[in-house]
Amino acid sequence: MQRKWYRRSQQQHFCSSVPLSNADGQAGKADAKAPASAAGAPQAAAAKQEVGVRPSAIAGAGAPPGDLEKPGGLEEFMRGVGEGKSRAKASGSRCSGCGAWLHSDDPQEHGFVPPDAHSKFTSTGRKKTRKEPMGVPVDWVPDGVEVMRDASVKYKVRTRLLTCMRCYRLQHYHRTSGPISGGFYRMEGGREWEHEAEIVEKIVRRLRRESLILMVIDIMDFESSLVPELFDACRNKQLPIIFVINKVDCLPGSAQQEKLERIKVWVRRMSRQVRNVHASDVVLVSAKNAYGFAQLEQRLRHHLEPQDPKWIYVVGRVNSGKSTFVNRFLWYIGHKHQGTVHHKRTVGGVTRSPVPGTTLHLVSFGLPKGFRLVDTPGIPSSNQLTGLLSDGIDLYATVPRKKLNPISYVLHTGRSLLLGAFARIDQVKGGITFMTSFFSVDVTLHVCRTNRVEGLMQRKAGTFFFPPHNEEDVSKLGPLVRHRVEVFGSSDRAWDDIVIAGIGWVAVSGFGTKELDIWVPKGVKVFRRPSLLPHEMKHEGVTRFHVNHRARSPRIFRKKNAIVKERRDKALRDGLRADQAGLETEQASLVEVPDGTAFF
Repeated sequence: MQRKWYRRSQQQHFCSSVPLSNADGQAGKADAKAPASAAGAPQAAAAKQEVGVRPSAIAGAGAPPGDLEKPGGLEEFMRGVGEGKSRAKASGSRCSGCGAWLHSDDPQEHGFVPPDAHSKFTSTGRKKTRKEPMGVPVDWVPDGVEVMRDASVKYKVRTRLLTCMRCYRLQHYHRTSGPISGGFYRMEGGREWEHEAEIVEKIVRRLRRESLILMVIDIMDFESSLVPELFDACRNKQLPIIFVINKVDCLPGSAQQEKLERIKVWVRRMSRQVRNVHASDVVLVSAKNAYGFAQLEQRLRHHLEPQDPKWIYVVGRVNSGKSTFVNRFLWYIGHKHQGTVHHKRTVGGVTRSPVPGTTLHLVSFGLPKGFRLVDTPGIPSSNQLTGLLSDGIDLYATVPRKKLNPISYVLHTGRSLLLGAFARIDQVKGGITFMTSFFSVDVTLHVCRTNRVEGLMQRKAGTFFFPPHNEEDVSKLGPLVRHRVEVFGSSDRAWDDIVIAGIGWVAVSGFGTKELDIWVPKGVKVFRRPSLLPHEMKHEGVTRFHVNHRARSPRIFRKKNAIVKERRDKALRDGLRADQAGLETEQASLVEVPDGTAFF
């Protein structure tokens, strides 16, 4: 049934009547059709001058974005080429995962590909692979032996695109070497960004006129993923905007039974920017399972015409799901030039990971009839808790990637709810409180008396409460800062949510007014808002807390303990090796050999 639905949606798409272009990744072919069909060569030259790039570099994933005649754009291009690299070698292609220039010179620079891995791909950065069946091939089979044919797709020929070493590690091993720096986030003069407005301005300068903007917003972190400066800048350029509310698949199952239109109304009421657009331009989607893409297609039909090709830019905050949305969108329209993409394993295509700033440059895809889809780097934020985490294990455990499992605990005055090792909620005043938490299932929850919190965190942060999964990473967060919040609840529903930027929220119910202290690392924002899912406590009931339930399930508990044990063992091995090396150095002494000694 899913295959039939896929073919039907592909035939009904606004640009699926024309065969897909074979010029994806080649500069100039896909975009040469658009000006010729619209208004001819004069308008094409004007469009090239309008965005301020060279005519040879206006279209294609390998073209450097920005104005090469300006110091900032030229510096970005030269940093991509690097000193000592041949221009033909470096400017041939970009990484299909992050958009960085591919090279084999400096492993510390973005876009590095080992020479032996580069030689396995063609000049266009592609490689055909096929899994061979196990066994020994034979030329003939004796009579009477049954021959079974395996028509499984695991033996089909797959196409792999060349990616840099950093994207390969992120896709296959979920590992990162450290915080993201450089690339699109490097300003003029080689300095790093200081304020998010600088990144917004840098992105808006690269948006072409007469283009369409898809602003991706994370429903799991709604307040932090909104970028009012980006919305105002796009409106000043008179660019149409469609708000794509992503990750609705992470909402609990009870929310799926309700009409999602209620959540759409909640979204429109929550933001002035969203209220300023047409109601139909707010689309709820799931980039993970393609929910809502049919409705998005209808809105694209309203804004786009086949005879007037435009560029479609996907913009938004880091960790909002832009790259996942781009991969799913290309799958939905039947794009054939992205290689083999495993959506469930997050392997192939544009690299997607919870690491902020995974996409380092603009990644462009040629579509039929001269259209072009562009994935942009995410706009960073210094107010999200995920910006303070650097280890891949902590980021993958913190950012919600699966359906949430809300759980309700009872709090009294003088008791606290601990959220991993990076936040906690204390009840200061008020009656009985039902605290429904909406966090990733890998974040441990713990309820205890407030006067015991300090001692527990000093002894067990990073080993019993996680993430972070390391005591050193916990110390990097610094001391927690208190935010006092006053909320009101009723007996049968929650009226207020308390949101911690970057990780999730809690819904507060229970009759009466309560005073709560929210402790988070310095710089992380805390919001109070109308409740998104007010009846979750009523649907799921209240859970009596037990210390064995802090990791949600025995499977997660065993997984977390294995991670902590592995890190402890590694630290112990490194310490013993260092002690042994120091002991050998102290015991070593010089041996004097007399002159004329024939053998020693």
